[in-house]
Amino acid sequence: MYIYFAHPCFNDSQEQFKNEFLEKLRTALGQTEYGKAVSVIDPFNDTPNIEGNRETKLKLSRVVKDTCLKMLEECDMVVALVDDGDTGVAFEVGYANAIGIPVILISKSDCAEANAMLIGAAKERLDNILDGDQVSKLARMFEWYCISKENNGLESRKS
Repeated sequence: MYIYFAHPCFNDSQEQFKNEFLEKLRTALGQTEYGKAVSVIDPFNDTPNIEGNRETKLKLSRVVKDTCLKMLEECDMVVALVDDGDTGVAFEVGYANAIGIPVILISKSDCAEANAMLIGAAKERLDNILDGDQVSKLARMFEWYCISKENNGLESRKS
């Protein structure tokens, strides 16, 4: 199962959140039966860094978009961090929704602060994602999805 992690990652605070969230998610997935069957795709690992240089951004923006769309088309689910009002995340959620990929919204505080279109595109929402057992709930959602696909004889989109 492939999970696309839509999130902003343009400053130290966003990078720190990403690292903390992914570490907690790896730990939580390790405590589930299907944890090893889940791969998290971080688009920032597979696209060039084009921020900060206008010419580079204009030259490579289509490459970034095409790469991200291909990864979205191959994933089974999208987890989207809706804090910071990132337009890239909004685009990714909209595209995933349009092609029938389930979306789970996460927030460091409250998903209800996001745009109504994002909220309406989501199958599930988890607020205060780093608090308590919220990441464990997310891992159990992935596990349930894996079990559901297995019981229905469905393959991963990327297979």
